[in-house]
Amino acid sequence: MSRTLRKSVCFLGGVLACNLAWADAIYHPPGSNLTFGDVTHGLRVQSASSNPAAGAADLARGENRGSRGAVVSASAGLEYGNVENLFEWYDKITGAYKPSDPDSGGGGPGQDPGDKPDDGIDLGDVWDNLDPDVQAALEAVAKEVAVQGALLSVVRNEGYGRAWLAGDVPFQMGSELFGGAMTFGFGWSGNAKAFGLTEEIDYDPDAARQALEDWLAELPFQRPELFPISDDVMLHVSPDSSRLGLVLTNDSSIVSKSSQLFEFEFGYSGLAYSNDHGSLFLGAEAHLYYMRLSRLSVRFGDITHSEELFDAIRDAEFEQDTRVGLDVGALWVADNYQIGAQITNVNAPKFEFPDINLDPYSSEQIIGFLQQDKTYEMDQQLKLEASIFTENRRWSAHIGVDADPAVDPLGDKYQWLTLSAGYVNETWWAPSIRFGLRENLEGTRRRYASLGATLFNVVNLDIASAFDVVEIDGQDLPQGLMISLGFQIVW
Repeated sequence: MSRTLRKSVCFLGGVLACNLAWADAIYHPPGSNLTFGDVTHGLRVQSASSNPAAGAADLARGENRGSRGAVVSASAGLEYGNVENLFEWYDKITGAYKPSDPDSGGGGPGQDPGDKPDDGIDLGDVWDNLDPDVQAALEAVAKEVAVQGALLSVVRNEGYGRAWLAGDVPFQMGSELFGGAMTFGFGWSGNAKAFGLTEEIDYDPDAARQALEDWLAELPFQRPELFPISDDVMLHVSPDSSRLGLVLTNDSSIVSKSSQLFEFEFGYSGLAYSNDHGSLFLGAEAHLYYMRLSRLSVRFGDITHSEELFDAIRDAEFEQDTRVGLDVGALWVADNYQIGAQITNVNAPKFEFPDINLDPYSSEQIIGFLQQDKTYEMDQQLKLEASIFTENRRWSAHIGVDADPAVDPLGDKYQWLTLSAGYVNETWWAPSIRFGLRENLEGTRRRYASLGATLFNVVNLDIASAFDVVEIDGQDLPQGLMISLGFQIVW
């Protein structure tokens, strides 16, 4: 593993290891659903963990055989923006920014802002103290501003990394008393994300020239070492040499967010209607959520290098709430096909992030984002599915689509389209296999190919890899990778 990738994995993985609790799986489907998608695929208990109506359908279709049981699965994933040396880019950017005023409380993690050197980016020996070349200085400033602007643009669009861990334990059993199926279980995951929150550098070349000429007009002993030449740009002039330094002053920042949620769910489904062509099953599922949310925003000027964020993120304060959510679903089942729909988070439960100290910030754009980003609401989402099966139901093909997007606790938008197929082998020594394609129609628009197998009718192993690659230290690596390992018991 490359140094850069190892540093990034340690950063994101360390956040999760320290902050891990319980959470929903809007991004990372558990178990065999990583390959199949949010569809009723008929593969043991895991099939009933998507559509709330699926439990009764699976029991009826299997004549109560092989659908009562439990699954225990654990999952992990990592996803990157298209930036080769993400954290090294962060480090390069932070060197150009002026620290916040100490009175604002904007010091970086574990440091006093006054301890950070204010020399900025060295522009080199572009003039002679006895014969200053204003034009050369301005050209050097403009060039470096353009470089920093390009870095900020890349960080804004691609400069993110996220990691997650997840666990899922669904149970299913029939109920002779009510003639349907009960499903219950609990799940957990921890999610963490770091990304750049940037704004354009406000640089006026004419104002810079005037400011520089005014500075030169001062008596040498009255000239400040650090002075503004534009709204977001300052120059640092070394008194002992002819070297210039560029110092930026806007509110571009690094933001880190993490979510923790323990989820307990209970559902019931049953037969609502039946004729010669098929049967309609309806179901509902209640969720008890215990959510913990955390976020941290630090101006580039208030950190010396990205590693200073590690401890600060791990020690971040969490806001915690308990809420109840409700899902409803319907499933029409025929001999060789089925179609279904479900609505998740009917009541749209809301959760709050902790407050962020906004005193160091002056940008209305940055302040507005951080204020708006304080609340997380579980969006209502309509999910549609369709499946076809061979006569013996060994082979199957599925399509699942989110009719509208939903936003996860970290602020990322998801609307999944999945295509999948699989073969179920009833013999214990031969594996059941499955493969699928999934694409996020919103947000990152990342596409994944997935492959899974069930071994000895007990072990589920599924892996998904992104089509897009990023070059890190000369190695082409997928921009996203997910893996799920689980064990199922049926009776």
